[in-house]
Amino acid sequence: MSRQTAIITGVSSFVGCHVAKTFAQAGWNTIAVTSRDVSTYEGIRAERLAYIQDDVDFAVCDLMNADALKDLIAAHDPDVWVQHAGYADNYASLDYDLEKSLGLNVVALEPLYRLLAEKDCGVIVTGSSMEYASSDDANREDDVCWPEFPYGVSKLAETVEASRLARQYNVPTRVARLYIPVGTFDAPGKLIDYVIEKLLAGEPVDLSPCSQKRDFLSVEDLCKAYLAMTADFERLPFDVFNVCSGEASELRTLLEKLAAVIGADPALFDFGAREMRPGEAPVSYGDNTKAREIL
Repeated sequence: MSRQTAIITGVSSFVGCHVAKTFAQAGWNTIAVTSRDVSTYEGIRAERLAYIQDDVDFAVCDLMNADALKDLIAAHDPDVWVQHAGYADNYASLDYDLEKSLGLNVVALEPLYRLLAEKDCGVIVTGSSMEYASSDDANREDDVCWPEFPYGVSKLAETVEASRLARQYNVPTRVARLYIPVGTFDAPGKLIDYVIEKLLAGEPVDLSPCSQKRDFLSVEDLCKAYLAMTADFERLPFDVFNVCSGEASELRTLLEKLAAVIGADPALFDFGAREMRPGEAPVSYGDNTKAREIL
């Protein structure tokens, strides 16, 4: 029997490279899509692509170009399309470029679904916990969504459009609403990376009060959810899953445990040296009951 084929976009990202690696190691013929030639990438993105290069076949495609999409689909005849690519620059800011994001996150979906309607192919779309409103309770997939940041607005628009197109073109679709993945090849300068670097150097770590509670999940566990969704396409034409630990971990407690693992002096932490980001929610975590029961 021939192997099933997965086309995965956004593979130069932290999550994207791990999803591609997971599919390949699970036996899938994996086509890893980049927006330009692999040789042109630098820094952490180049490292991620090098990490998967022995496991995947690379393909270059402008996802905003319908003719390029048509050629890619015709060349590889996918069984699953993972739409992980998206505009995420400055995603945690109120200054996120919503206009720019809507092109890739939303407008590009219609030609993709129209082309996949001719194929026996399912779609997995990467969503975000930022689609939900701030709440002290665990987010559930049937909650009414009121995003508080522009990035969340763009991801919710993507979810709504994917739902519409899944039914219009009869292309089974699953949305993976991700919380906070952690693991190797995460973006340099993000909180965990920053804290580890400072602790190992024995330098003070300037932080906010870190009283906020967040839902952290290893990127390896996250990738298992993507694989599990490929076996769920026949149940419903469209569905959404929270991909999360289901626990709200206080950031300060988590960082203190991290210091203990490293063997660093917890006195290096200067909690309160920085202010919280404007609009940052005190609590954000998901209910993963649905994913556990169905996937």
